[in-house]
Amino acid sequence: MPGVAAAEEENPMEPLSIQAAIERAQKNSPAMRLTELEVQKAQINRDDAAEAVNWLPTEGVVTPAFDLVISSWQQSEIGLTTAKRAEQAKKEEIAKDVLTAYISALKNYNNLMSMEQTLKNAKDQELVRNIALNAGILSSFDYDSSWIATKQMEEGYQATQMAYEGSIADLRSLLGESAVWTPVLTSEAIITEYPRNDLNVEIVAASSESVLVWTKEALLDIEKSKEDWYIKGISSEMKQINFDTAQLNYEDAKRTVRALVEQMYFTINALEGQIVMAELKHNEALRQEELARLKYNLGMIPRISMIPGDTNLESTILAVHQTQIDLDNMKLDLASLKAQYAFMTGRNVFDEADWTAPPVEEKTEEI
Repeated sequence: MPGVAAAEEENPMEPLSIQAAIERAQKNSPAMRLTELEVQKAQINRDDAAEAVNWLPTEGVVTPAFDLVISSWQQSEIGLTTAKRAEQAKKEEIAKDVLTAYISALKNYNNLMSMEQTLKNAKDQELVRNIALNAGILSSFDYDSSWIATKQMEEGYQATQMAYEGSIADLRSLLGESAVWTPVLTSEAIITEYPRNDLNVEIVAASSESVLVWTKEALLDIEKSKEDWYIKGISSEMKQINFDTAQLNYEDAKRTVRALVEQMYFTINALEGQIVMAELKHNEALRQEELARLKYNLGMIPRISMIPGDTNLESTILAVHQTQIDLDNMKLDLASLKAQYAFMTGRNVFDEADWTAPPVEEKTEEI
């Protein structure tokens, strides 16, 4: 089709690995730049507060004015530490979001390929069954049922295609690409298990390393820093209320993180078991395909059956294709869960060992 060929020349499909996607998103993200600016602001505030500490008021150091200076300096120290930590957390959060979008696009693409193969098989069977109908071998009721099922598959194929386009649009947005940019996703998940520590150890780690927890802890530290100093306009009663509020928010964050870690921990365990079963199912499908090919070569079964439900070679080949896609999608689910779990427990979100290596770019020698 000339029109399609021209469009592909104008907007060539770009190979995109998961590593390249994460790096590009972190580089182009406005949120990443904002956190960098926040670190710069926090550094300036901290330096200004440190200089102010060297100033001695004429009334002496035991004054409300000097208390405010010391309190501001302590808070700026906490603010700088928190800003630096937030910058790294934002980097990991972007990686997590890109992983989620990339994985969603891969799953939708796998589902699209599955629907395409299933639809092709159904149309091939429809041609054969049309012959069977005319020959009186197949009833019109069975033929109509098969025809309706094929039409439903066509609608499902269109819906799956739209889902894939939507996931690519999400990926474009995260990477800061234009609406005409179309990638070819080259990475495949190869993860089958996620080794972790005992659940109690994981909960302890998350209780200190989770973004949800340490952001609340920073606010609590700020309130603690105000306890020893007199700050004009804030009564001791109000300081206590602010401290109690920060304390409760901190405890609530730890409780929330504990529940999330427990839930994801057991979900990952279950998914690892499902992957083992999916691998066994795929291996069995491969064995059945080998047997079906032998029977087909001996003339014992047809390539495509005229009668619905009868054994044929195409159906066993389709079963192998489907079990492979099911297995691939489960690996993608595990990679997605690992990314979310790692972010929750303060680990690196992306692990290149979970993915196939990106394609090596060919280098041309300059003459």
